[in-house]
Amino acid sequence: MSAPAADSPLFLKTLEFSLKIQGARIDISAQLPDGPVTPAAVLPVIQDISSSISTLTEKESARVGRPVSCRAGCGACCRQAVPIAPVEARVLADYIDAQPEDRREALRARFRAAAARLEESGLAAELRNAAADLARDPSPLDKDRTHALGLRYFALGVPCPFLEDERCTIHPVRPLRCREFLVVSPAEHCAHPEEQEVVTVKPSVLLSNTLRKWNTSGEPHLNELVILTMLDEWTAAHPAAEDRATRTVPELLQEFLGAFAGDSTPDANPDLGAPS
Repeated sequence: MSAPAADSPLFLKTLEFSLKIQGARIDISAQLPDGPVTPAAVLPVIQDISSSISTLTEKESARVGRPVSCRAGCGACCRQAVPIAPVEARVLADYIDAQPEDRREALRARFRAAAARLEESGLAAELRNAAADLARDPSPLDKDRTHALGLRYFALGVPCPFLEDERCTIHPVRPLRCREFLVVSPAEHCAHPEEQEVVTVKPSVLLSNTLRKWNTSGEPHLNELVILTMLDEWTAAHPAAEDRATRTVPELLQEFLGAFAGDSTPDANPDLGAPS
């Protein structure tokens, strides 16, 4: 996680607030740095809100007879192309840097292997072209195009570098898109999305859409398609030294929640996973 600015107070401040979503109340309490910070500092709170919304969605889906089939040890979806926000990319890069040397090098080797596989298949170039098109035009990419890219990516069998023994090793800090991906069709269908129907249920509002509207300094930016397995490429182009801590935690959260409240249900993110 990115640190507060050098001239910021280092003590923590308790932040408490409640949200009413889908008819339920979500209570949030967290200790966060006081003074100006980058959005990386508030990401844990946003992750908690996202997980709470997904839990509400899962309970409602079960109530109407569509239980979520996702289970620990079922890592098929961890071979999809996962779009992440720049803020998430920064936090994951920092997470890797903070690991013990042997763990850090193992993760970096997996990222290099994933990137090499995407390059040799030609898919990395196509993903860069999609990212360039998205940057030029803020409207969502053509769903047929992104779905085809998603199926081709899945066919490569490239696992998320954080996947071990079919389990997510970063589950508490996993990307918002992973939290929002809730499958209600039989779990075994996820291993063959080109042959079997994979049906998902989506939260009423996707926080991943809102988070993608910030760059790593919390400023509005053009749509940016960042694929998790291409993290090294993104990090090389966006050094952490460029991040700026310009606003406090309450200010950042007020902006985020205001944008979140204004977001509509339709998914504006590129859908590079299984069909819903």
